[in-house]
Amino acid sequence: MKTRIKRALALLLSLTLSLTLLSGAALAVETFTTSDACVKMIEELEGYRQMPYADSNGKWYVGYGVSCSPSDYPEGVTEEEAELLLRQQLVTAEALVNGFLTQYGISVTRHQFDALISMTYTLGSQWINPDYRLCAYLINGIERYSEAEVVNAIATWCHSGSTVLENLVSRRLREAFLFLYGDYDFRDVESRYCYIDYETNGGKNDPNQGGRTVFYPLGLPYGQLPTPTRDGSVFQGWFTSDGVQVTGAETAMGSMNLYARWSGGTGNPVVPTTPTVTKPDYSSWVNPYLDVKEGDWHYSYVQELSWEKILGGYPDGTFRPDGTVTAGEALKLLLVAAIRTDPGNAGIGHWAGNYLALAEGMGCVTPGEITDLDAAINRLTIARIAAIAMGLPLKSGPTPFADVDDVYALTLFEAGVITGEVESGRRCYRPDSGISRAELCAIVSRLRNYTAPNDPAQSGYILFRNKQIPVLWDVPAAPYNKDLFIRDGSRLYYNDPAYVTEWGIDVSRHQGDIDWQKVAGAGVEFALIRAGGRLAQSGEVYGDANFEANLTGARAAGLKTGVYFYSQAINVTEAVEEAQYTLALLNGRSLEYPIIFDWEIYSDTARSSNVDKQTLTDCAIAFCDTVALAGYKPMIYISLEVAYEKMDLSRLTGYDFWFAQYNSRNQPDMYYNYRIWQYTDSGSIPGIEGRVDMDLTFIPY
Repeated sequence: MKTRIKRALALLLSLTLSLTLLSGAALAVETFTTSDACVKMIEELEGYRQMPYADSNGKWYVGYGVSCSPSDYPEGVTEEEAELLLRQQLVTAEALVNGFLTQYGISVTRHQFDALISMTYTLGSQWINPDYRLCAYLINGIERYSEAEVVNAIATWCHSGSTVLENLVSRRLREAFLFLYGDYDFRDVESRYCYIDYETNGGKNDPNQGGRTVFYPLGLPYGQLPTPTRDGSVFQGWFTSDGVQVTGAETAMGSMNLYARWSGGTGNPVVPTTPTVTKPDYSSWVNPYLDVKEGDWHYSYVQELSWEKILGGYPDGTFRPDGTVTAGEALKLLLVAAIRTDPGNAGIGHWAGNYLALAEGMGCVTPGEITDLDAAINRLTIARIAAIAMGLPLKSGPTPFADVDDVYALTLFEAGVITGEVESGRRCYRPDSGISRAELCAIVSRLRNYTAPNDPAQSGYILFRNKQIPVLWDVPAAPYNKDLFIRDGSRLYYNDPAYVTEWGIDVSRHQGDIDWQKVAGAGVEFALIRAGGRLAQSGEVYGDANFEANLTGARAAGLKTGVYFYSQAINVTEAVEEAQYTLALLNGRSLEYPIIFDWEIYSDTARSSNVDKQTLTDCAIAFCDTVALAGYKPMIYISLEVAYEKMDLSRLTGYDFWFAQYNSRNQPDMYYNYRIWQYTDSGSIPGIEGRVDMDLTFIPY
C-alpha cells in the first residue's frame, strides 16, 4: 500500500509541475494515452515474470518490468494483474511525455507518442533534456531530420554502462521504426541497420559527430567516421580488434567494435583501470573437511570459498568434492560471484527461486528452461550462465575442445575460467555431464578473481615487466589462438585445422652423443643444430664440438635440419664474421630450415650487455643478409625481452622469428608473429640423455 501511495503522489506532483509550465500555445497541443497496441508491444519486449525478481543492479521488478519491492507481491502476479500494473505505471510515463510536449508546443502523432512512451518506460525522463539529440530534434522540428538521424537519436540509448546490450539495440530500433513509420509489429529492424561501437582509448569523440555507438543503414557505405581527439597524441585511425583499419568507404554489412589508435606527441597509452584486489591470507584456515587434503588439486579453491563463507560442507564433516551440484546451487554461486550482488534466498517457493528469476532476467537461461532446481545441471549450461553473467564479449574461432564447439565454453576458456581435461593430446569439456562441487569451486573462484587482460590491439600498448610498450602497428601480430595449444608430456600440439605443424628439437654439445634414429622414431621431424658461438666475456668465436656429428646424424635419420649461431656480437663486423663462420662450416651443404642469428642476453657483466637497440638490429640484419646472399634462409631468435626492448622489430619484418618462452600455461605471450616456438628447455626424448629444448613450427619449411 505504501508503494502505491508513493506512486500516486509522484504522479500528482508530475501532473502539477506539467500544468505550471503550460503556455497558452501549449494548451492547444493534443495529449494522448498509451494505445493497446503499444501496451502489447511493451509486454512483448519486457516478457512476463510471475514472481518478483532482481536485476544485476539489485533493483526489483515483477510482471512486465514493473518496479516493486521484494515483498510487494509475495504470491506473485497473474498476467492480467501484471498488465494492470503496467498500465498504471505507464500513467507516469504519459504524464512525463505529455508534459514535455505541451511545454514546448510539440505536436506528434499517435504512433510517435507510443514510441516515446516505450522509451520512457525504461529510461524515465533522462532523454527529456535539450542536450540530447532526440529531445533537441523534437524541439527543433523532427521533420527536419533524416531517417538515419532519428534512428541514431533513439537507438543511442542501448548501453549498460559502456557495454552495448543487444536486446536494447533491438528494442530501440523497433521504437525508432514505430516512431518513423507507425509499425508496431516490425520484427526485421536488424536487417535495416547495424552499428559501430567506437572505443576511443582515452580520446574524446566530437559530440557533433554522434555518440559512442553510431547506427548505419545496411548496404550503404559508412561515410565519414568520427574523428576523436586526445591531448598530445595524433589520431591514426579506427581499427578492428584484428588490426584491420576501417576508413568509412566500406559497405555496412554488420555491427562491430572499432578502436582508436594514437601516436606521436606526449600522449601515453591508456591503462585500463581495474580495482586493486588484495586476497586475504588464508594460512590460518583450519581445514574442517575429512575428505579434502592439502595436496588435492581443488584444495585452494575449497579453502577460499570456505574462508569467505560462500560454500560449506556437511554435518558429517565431509565436503564431498565429487558430489554433483544442483541447478539451484550453481545459479546462486555463479551469479553472486559474477555480479557481486546477492538477491538472497526466496522466502516462498524454492529457496533458489530468486536466483532463477535473476538468471532469466539477465538472459543467462530462457524462461522455463530450468524446471527443477534440485536436479543436476550440465556443464554446457554452466558455461553459458557464467559467460553471460560476467558480461564477457563472446569469442569466435576454433574451439579448444575436442568434444564441443560452443561460443560460451570458448569464451570462458579464453578468460581462464574453465580449462577442461587433456587426454592423449585432446582437450575435452564433457558438455553434457554434471559438474562436481570441486569443479564448481574452481570456476567460482576464478569468476571472483577475474580481471580482463590487456589486449594490445585495442589498448595500443604491450604490458611487459610493468612497462607500457607502444605497439608497432607495421609489425604483424601473431595469428595463433593461444587456447589451442595442448601439452602432453614433452609433446606440444597446436589443434588449429588451418595449420600443419612440425615438431622438433634444438641441440648443441650439451646434449652429448645423440642416437638420432631413436629421436626420429619418437616422432621428431626437424632439428636445429648449433654451429658455434661467441664467448660473452672475451668475444672469441668457437665451434660446437658436436656440430658435424649432429648435422650428419640428424640428416641420416631423415630429419629436416637448420643451424643456429649463438651470437654475442656488439657490432656489424662481428655479426658478419659469425655468419661467415657458420657458412664455412656448412661448406655449401643444403638445409631445409634456416640459419638463425641467436643473440641472447647473457649477463650484466658480458661485453654485449650495453649494445643499444639500433646497433643490435643492425647486427641482426647484417647476419641475415650475409646468410641470404649465400642462398640460405635467414631467421632471428628472440625472447620477450629481446623483442620488446633490445631490437627494433619494425626494421626486421622481412625475416622469420624463432621465439623462445617457457611457462606452465603452455601458452606463448609474444604479441608479434613468429614461425617457430621454442616452448621448453626441459623436454625429454628417446635417444637423448637429459633435457633438451623442444620446438614447434607453425608453417613448415
